[in-house]
Amino acid sequence: ARAGGLGVRLLGDGPMFVSHDSADVWADRAVFRLLPNGERAALAGVPPDYFSADGQLWGNPVFDWDALRASGYAWWLARLRRTLERFDAARLDHFIGFRRAWEVPAGATSARNGHFVDVPGEDFLRVARDALGALPFIAEDLGALTEDVERLRDQFELPGMRVLEFAFASAWREYQPHRYRRRTVVYTGTHDN
Repeated sequence: ARAGGLGVRLLGDGPMFVSHDSADVWADRAVFRLLPNGERAALAGVPPDYFSADGQLWGNPVFDWDALRASGYAWWLARLRRTLERFDAARLDHFIGFRRAWEVPAGATSARNGHFVDVPGEDFLRVARDALGALPFIAEDLGALTEDVERLRDQFELPGMRVLEFAFASAWREYQPHRYRRRTVVYTGTHDN
């Protein structure tokens, strides 16, 4: 409240996934793809890309989007409300995961043998907008974007991200500042670099 009174707005972060041993998984098992014994049925990650030939095997449990949809996305809405109690806006980490998610078989040692599953991001964001009244979020839209991910970001008028350090890599011309889209938030770097 004091920061707001001084004209300072706080930007938070909304991670896509949670840890397997988190209170979230313990309390709301139904929204995650788990085996009857509580172990992960599949693991989160990303496919091989320019950062890693093996992809990235994060190991987090993946969401059961059918269960989330059936609940009206209650778990996600509670999470976003709590985030917005603390911050004026938040970055939605791994925004691609609201359109498609890379699932890797449990027990895998790399992310190579995963596959994409569709995620009902449009439905979710529509429900979130109706419930929250606004979507004060930044889409962390880095990585191998597809047109459907860009459409999802633009349909809900979410600003995307650019990383200034990438502007100096000749292969990534879209990161040069004079090429930025109008709704863009610029970071000097990310945890990956």
